[in-house]
Amino acid sequence: MNIMNNEEINYKTLRKIQQIEEKTSVLSDINPELYQKFSEYIENLNLRLKNETNNQKKIILINEINNTKKIIENIYNQREKKILLAIMSKVRGGNPNLKNLIKSERILFDSIQKTVIKMRKQIFEKQIIKKSSEDENNNKKLKNNDHNFKKGKNKIYLLKENIPEFIGTDEKRYNLRKDDIITLPKKISELLIKRKVIKELKTNIY
Repeated sequence: MNIMNNEEINYKTLRKIQQIEEKTSVLSDINPELYQKFSEYIENLNLRLKNETNNQKKIILINEINNTKKIIENIYNQREKKILLAIMSKVRGGNPNLKNLIKSERILFDSIQKTVIKMRKQIFEKQIIKKSSEDENNNKKLKNNDHNFKKGKNKIYLLKENIPEFIGTDEKRYNLRKDDIITLPKKISELLIKRKVIKELKTNIY
């Protein structure tokens, strides 16, 4: 049922709209020009206040204006909250009831939804690309290691004694201890074999 289609806007009808909006979890069916009518009603009250000469009636009008503004704000806040919840439902794959969105609310809905989707896309795509890149780099390292073992570039050795820390031909720092099982670049392993401080193991890790 469309609220206020045939009703003149006044404090009573505004309270009626407020109460209906409070009782429903979805947007109520309101007049598409409701917000415009709100403004016109407040303008009319202000005009009456301006032309009123009776002090008692002025006080009554001031109270009506203040209370009316509070009701209008409350109605809008309730609908705004429902719109935001509908947006979150929509972007997460839900199917919220949007049939009672009026034109200005539809613009709000589409604008925020677009922003939320854009942000989610940026965040999740960056994470996916980052993870994909890391996985690709890890796979390349594994393939290179596998290739090196198969080509005999890196073999597995057993340390026969402690070796003072040194920097190898690959510019890496080595700190080797007796009984360590390690892999070494070919040039370093050849040098240590000549010194008889390492022993090649015939089993590789693959």
